Amino acid sequence: MYTVACDVSKATLDAAWWEDSTGRWHERSKLRNRRGGHHKLLRWMMKVCGCAPHELCLILEATGVYHRPLAEYASRAGVRVIVVNPGRSAEHASSQNRLNKSDRLDARGLQVYGRQLEKRHEYVPHSAPVQALQAQLSRLRQLDKDLARERNRLEKCQFIPESRALAASIRRQLGQLKREKQRVQHDIDALIAEQDDLRRIQRRLVSIKGIGKLTSQWLLPLLYRGQFESARQLAAYLGLTPVHQRSGTSLNKRGRLSGRGNPQLRAQLYMPAVSATTHDPAMARRYDDLIRRGKTPKQALTAVMRKLVHVCYGVVKNDQNYQCPIAA
Repeated sequence: MYTVACDVSKATLDAAWWEDSTGRWHERSKLRNRRGGHHKLLRWMMKVCGCAPHELCLILEATGVYHRPLAEYASRAGVRVIVVNPGRSAEHASSQNRLNKSDRLDARGLQVYGRQLEKRHEYVPHSAPVQALQAQLSRLRQLDKDLARERNRLEKCQFIPESRALAASIRRQLGQLKREKQRVQHDIDALIAEQDDLRRIQRRLVSIKGIGKLTSQWLLPLLYRGQFESARQLAAYLGLTPVHQRSGTSLNKRGRLSGRGNPQLRAQLYMPAVSATTHDPAMARRYDDLIRRGKTPKQALTAVMRKLVHVCYGVVKNDQNYQCPIAA
């Protein structure tokens, strides 16, 4: 397997490959991050490595949306694609005492980091409906943020003299945002209804106490194709696993959440956990038991969030509705 790394920006691609036999770098710089540039990059990798696409491994950093077209193009061409966390690759570069930074050096550092990875999770493009769902969910999050900003502005109007015209303008904008949010939500519901797999998974998820239609739609892109081997992996991906810092006799910090993963998605599980502690006897018992053991309400609720994630994984994997335990 020939490991090539590519530093991706909005406009350009910079690739690097270290040839062990000659002890030198092969580099291709400033290719356009467009379809033509992707094709040129693939041809260059095949030429310098002297191999077929299925013998190549392409290392990319997650860069918002800019890496996705290249990742999907390379994956469909037969190249094994690995998308790594840019924070981890930056830490690796720091550990190598690398002080300078440029696209060319980033590609080299990423190639060195990629060759040393012991666990590689191959990138697999989402299906077209799921990509559309992700885009609509992203738009829904943007509209929620815009609505919160406009509501805050409207609240401040009462402290601004002669702000009647300003308040009217904000109310008009709020009305437009609310209508747009309704349209986006309608499109999301229609998209899920048209896809048998997504509709079936959502039906399983909403059978769980505390998980409703709105929460389930955020979990669908994670659960629809079984990309996680266990519920613990899913919880770790969402940043709901504790981390500990202990060393000798001087360092013994209380466990805290890892904080990794998507914070917006993690926040979507907070109110479902609150609801579950009220309506699900099993979750209520777990919450009360943790409180009796000295945990704070926030810690206990976080544990319920993680338990909810385990239950979500279980109902989807077993393709069964949630059976709510009967309280003793």
